[in-house]
Amino acid sequence: MRGLNIARDVRILAPSSDILFYTRSCSMETIGGNQFRYYIETDTQGLSHWLEVVHSFSPDLIVYDTLLPKPQMTESLLPTIRQVYIMRKCKNEKQKKLFQHDFLNHVDLILIPHTPSDFVHELPQQLKTKSFFVGPIVRPPDQDILNELRLKYRIDQSDFLLTSTVGGGGFEEEADAFFQKVFAIHKRLYPILPNLRHLVIKGPNYKKSLKPQKGMNVFSCEPEMVSLFDISDVVIAEGGYNSVNEVRLVKTPAIFLPSMRNYDDQEERVRSLEKKGFAHVFISGSPDQIAKKVVEIISSKSCLMAMRESYKADHMERGNRQAAERILEVINN
Repeated sequence: MRGLNIARDVRILAPSSDILFYTRSCSMETIGGNQFRYYIETDTQGLSHWLEVVHSFSPDLIVYDTLLPKPQMTESLLPTIRQVYIMRKCKNEKQKKLFQHDFLNHVDLILIPHTPSDFVHELPQQLKTKSFFVGPIVRPPDQDILNELRLKYRIDQSDFLLTSTVGGGGFEEEADAFFQKVFAIHKRLYPILPNLRHLVIKGPNYKKSLKPQKGMNVFSCEPEMVSLFDISDVVIAEGGYNSVNEVRLVKTPAIFLPSMRNYDDQEERVRSLEKKGFAHVFISGSPDQIAKKVVEIISSKSCLMAMRESYKADHMERGNRQAAERILEVINN
């Protein structure tokens, strides 16, 4: 999603640009549509088609997002190919190891999709000159799409729209736990909120089936999540980078149920919104215990109004355009 957000702005600034996505995730077929070309790696154990794809496409520049490329991905590249790395904030120990990785000494540009205050970590001196904080990379909602979503999901003006999503859904065990809480919340909420419309979005990488309860609709994926968040009265989400930034951008009251990750800290990310009054965070407790607390918040007009009021002083500067401009500078210089 972050790559798509940048690519859209690259295409605006350089309409003739040819962009190819190389990915393992089949979700590109859903969220990418027909905007860009893509190759989905079929080798489940390795990257056997990577060099073939690169040599066939013959790019001027390659962008790597979050995960560092394996040595075999870079050792046979032509020296004329420029390289950009998108460095998301991660846990302290992993961030230290990342700073020390030799690959970063050879990239032409490092884009950091955070503000300096959010990133926290001090950049090593050797990386400072080629690193740029661009802020959150997040797609804005679109008015036409908002109207399309209302028609698609048959959302009436009198409906109270609750949207629950686990994000991509690629961490199955954590997603199972998330949906268990979401279903417990719905069970308590539906009887006291008769105009409730609850859309549960499983995520393109979550393959299990979920049987919807009365008043609930379950969908595998929604490509326009930020616009769906925008028309929602409340969002329940896990705590991934995209979901959190999209919720904050559209200023929708949120309940976050973060889970553990090896790479980044979901709890830290959502606690920052909670401190500002934009959201409530729940981690400990049984699904029923959490559901009871969440329902108290969602069913309280004053609690929801307080979150919306807190948002009024917030301003998010999106980093999509600046990231695209930096990438094009590398190509053109």
